[in-house]
Amino acid sequence: MQPNEKIICPVCGEPSMAKTKNKLDGFRKVGEVLVCMLCNAELGPVEAADSAGAAQANKKINDLSLLLGAAPSAPVRLAAAEDEKRFCKDCVHFLPHPFVNRCDLDNHPVEVMDDCPEYKRKIKQ
Repeated sequence: MQPNEKIICPVCGEPSMAKTKNKLDGFRKVGEVLVCMLCNAELGPVEAADSAGAAQANKKINDLSLLLGAAPSAPVRLAAAEDEKRFCKDCVHFLPHPFVNRCDLDNHPVEVMDDCPEYKRKIKQ
């Protein structure tokens, strides 16, 4: 049985779902068990998810690539150059505040991901 699997609870007899619950020994976690979402009755240990799910996902991607006639592309990795990272949160003029963040140059409100031409990188210790 897997977490979030639809079941008929053997204790309360109602249609429910299995959820994971930590088994504790004092404050130390000793394992996980499945319980009924309605009556909280213990249903048994959590079965380890095997690699069948990952293999099925790979098969679906391969089937789609065969259908479209193209090879699956490599995962996209987003990376910015150092000169492109000009966020206000990394500027020496950024004044953080719980309600409104401000720029120290002209005291106007800014967002942490804004950028401006007067950007000057903070020196990190």
